[in-house]
Amino acid sequence: QDVNTNYYGMIDQLVASRGKVFFGCWHSTFTGFINRMRGYHSQNEKAEGWETGALLDTYYYVPKENLRAMHQYAPLRGATFNRENPTSWRDLDRGVAEIPIMMSEKHVHVPTL
Repeated sequence: QDVNTNYYGMIDQLVASRGKVFFGCWHSTFTGFINRMRGYHSQNEKAEGWETGALLDTYYYVPKENLRAMHQYAPLRGATFNRENPTSWRDLDRGVAEIPIMMSEKHVHVPTL
């Protein structure tokens, strides 16, 4: 009651981020932000898998081959604007040169410090 409807999506994300289990869509930015918040919560609460950045109760329902993609740490690869990676919550205090990165493009330069 008296909640601006523009906030409904953000409220949904907050609620979903605190769920015991979460299923989202691989290419969804909505899912991506939920996963980032789940990652923050996992670090803060030292949930199972927190040491490696894994979100063991988080799944993707499509595509099927990515069902358990969040169950292990993976370096950045390819276009990542639509998803979140464990570097978002595990490596906040590390420099760019210290973060594992893997790009499929041949001409990608990773700066070193």
